[in-house]
Amino acid sequence: MSSVKSFNDSSAVSVAYALGDGLDAAEFAGEAFNLLPYTTEGFQMSKEPKTSTAIRNDRRPANSKNTKGTASGAATVEFGAAPFVLDMLSMLFMNNWEMVDAQDPTAGTYLTDGEVKQFMAVEKTTKSGPLETDRLDHETYFGVALNDATLEFGDAELVTLAMNFMAIQARYTSEVAGADGLGGSIADAAKVVPDDYEIADSSNNLKSVILRDPDGVVLPVIFTDLSLQVQNNVREQGGLGFEFAAGVGFGKVAATLSGEIYYVDQTLLDSHMKNKRLSAEFDVETAQGTFTFMLPNLMVQSPTNNSEGENQDYTTSLTLSAEAGEVTIGSAPQQCIVAVKFVPA
Repeated sequence: MSSVKSFNDSSAVSVAYALGDGLDAAEFAGEAFNLLPYTTEGFQMSKEPKTSTAIRNDRRPANSKNTKGTASGAATVEFGAAPFVLDMLSMLFMNNWEMVDAQDPTAGTYLTDGEVKQFMAVEKTTKSGPLETDRLDHETYFGVALNDATLEFGDAELVTLAMNFMAIQARYTSEVAGADGLGGSIADAAKVVPDDYEIADSSNNLKSVILRDPDGVVLPVIFTDLSLQVQNNVREQGGLGFEFAAGVGFGKVAATLSGEIYYVDQTLLDSHMKNKRLSAEFDVETAQGTFTFMLPNLMVQSPTNNSEGENQDYTTSLTLSAEAGEVTIGSAPQQCIVAVKFVPA
């Protein structure tokens, strides 16, 4: 007798992470794995196909083989003052959160771009059903580094953080869920579900976007969309005898602020043509706390103003490239290209 088939829904897939640079399950024993409430994910492993080039008298290819493995991932989350967001920002900035004022915890913490190499393990799990006897399929990624992330503000949209990762090892396993629902998982305790938090949106939580000229004067600009991208230029470091990568390399940090603004005057074009330096700052305020992002030294890259049709707003497309500069956090100057301060509510 035939029966109705039901294939997996995306809600059957969970992604959990634990911070650490271990390369096998034993090194994460006792570590808490935190579920990541993603909107999209793209964790995957594969091997590079190679085909024999030996010449045969029947013209047919033969003896192909999959050789070197690669492992990578992507995840987009909704931005807010949640612990997993703070973890991802720490990995992105390659630095640890520091107190603004050691004598006053209410002053908050901050990050600047740094050189602290940070990794995590990620476990992607697909469940086949709710029962103890149902199968769990796990993909586990070790030595996961955060290559780049983009903080995106769209008009009347939820604020998102879209991240891309690289890993140096990966494996896959399947096992029945069991009584604890963790069958085959490298987590040895239930994965932690994040607390509810206010998701930031670009209308109510983005409080200000300020551009300043070289004299510190605020420019009269209004953004219609905005994004901040930070790039760590992560690369695989191959090695003979390694199924996946032997290591992970980190290059120069890069940060760009880009978006559309309503046309005002030729100030930005003049800044571009004459190599004038700008600075930027914006706040994201939620029920759990306030983030302040600071970029102290920005070069204007090719601002463009084009009239594209009737009954259309005349706007400027703007990209600002960050370079080394200085911000003041608390009472102390900090060298950086980008910094973020977080003050809990």
